Amino acid sequence: MAHRGQRRAVTAGDSIPARVLIVRLGALGDVTGALACAGALRRARPDLHVGWAVHDLALPLVEGHPWVDRVHLWKRGGGIAGLLSFVGELRAERYDVVLDLQRILKSALVARLCGASRTVGYDRARAKELSWLLHSEHIAPGDRRAPMILQALEFAAHLGATDLTPMRELPREPEAEAWAQALVAELGAAPIAVNVGASKPPNRWVPERFAQLARTLAEHGHSIVLTGGPEDRDWAAAACGAADGARIRDLVGRTSIPQLVSLYRRLSLYVGCDTGPMHVAAACDVRCVALFGPADPQRTGPFGPGHVIVRAPERGGSRPMNGIEVDAVLTAVRSAQS
Repeated sequence: MAHRGQRRAVTAGDSIPARVLIVRLGALGDVTGALACAGALRRARPDLHVGWAVHDLALPLVEGHPWVDRVHLWKRGGGIAGLLSFVGELRAERYDVVLDLQRILKSALVARLCGASRTVGYDRARAKELSWLLHSEHIAPGDRRAPMILQALEFAAHLGATDLTPMRELPREPEAEAWAQALVAELGAAPIAVNVGASKPPNRWVPERFAQLARTLAEHGHSIVLTGGPEDRDWAAAACGAADGARIRDLVGRTSIPQLVSLYRRLSLYVGCDTGPMHVAAACDVRCVALFGPADPQRTGPFGPGHVIVRAPERGGSRPMNGIEVDAVLTAVRSAQS
């Protein structure tokens, strides 16, 4: 066994250790994709004990998940005392190997401090913030433009998993499922979700165009639910204000993560930008019309068949989101529904 700090060559034929910790603290889309790694490892070794280190926001995606045995919550704002408590909890579990699926310095430090004899990170070319220096092992060099879910599965292959089917599954909370079922029954049909936000400003579309899109879809007889975070409330107000009484239900900032997942399971279509809820919808086997500007849809687009990408045209070497017109999105919606 390699000592800490040494590099160890590992082949895909090595047996999978009994206790594995996955470090993928956030965000929603990234955690959703990373779950495929846990699924592949579980299929390869059914008695595997899987732990997961996560931040508050993405906690509902792993808590109670059938592939995750132990969840370690690192609460934001806990300071040094919170970090020490978090690390102590990790060390007490005595994990055999840690998989750093986040590839930043913070996640690499968590992996390093938890006391496991093996820590696995991305290869040097794909790692960020010199995080590769802190790991005892690295997955083989790979395509940095590959879909993130497939990159996550490379960690499962590194430990010896051979069935790398990119399966995703999200927890079901009974109360959230009942809420979503009642809402869809009230709406009278499976709705289209228009998600009005994006965590990264360059990935956000124009609020007025979201309003026009939602109004037009509603006027064509679709039930529309607006989703997004509390920070998107002003955009939602603009969309609803421009709807002229059309059938638009404003849920922006009003749903928990379990409610959002349960609602998305019942959608007819998702329309929105490159952000976490898009990946949640794709994981729920919902077709997505995904609006992309500067981000790379090959790498971070919705994974799976039937999705339609609306890409902003290039202007002067960049792709600003205001280059996407409403008519182009409406055309994509029709294509996704056909």
